[in-house]
Amino acid sequence: MSEQKLGITEKYSQEILEIENKLRDLENNRVYELSHVKMDGSLATNARQLREMIRKLLYKIDNQLPSINDELASLFQDKKE
Repeated sequence: MSEQKLGITEKYSQEILEIENKLRDLENNRVYELSHVKMDGSLATNARQLREMIRKLLYKIDNQLPSINDELASLFQDKKE
C-alpha cells in the first residue's frame, strides 16, 4: 500500500486539537482565578502548558518527527504483526 503524504494540519491534528482545547478553555474563563476550581489551573499554569504544547509541536514539525497519530498507528501495527 502506498503511503499518502499528509499536510501538517492533518498529520499533527491531535497536537493541534490539544492546543485548540486549551485555548477554548481559556476563552471560557476556565482558569482557577475565575472558576475557583483547582482542576482548571492558574492562568500562569495554562499559559506555560500552552507554550510547551506549541514548542513541542514546532519541534516535531521542524524535525519531521512522528505525530501522536503516527505513534498510535504504529502501536496498532505492531499488535497486528
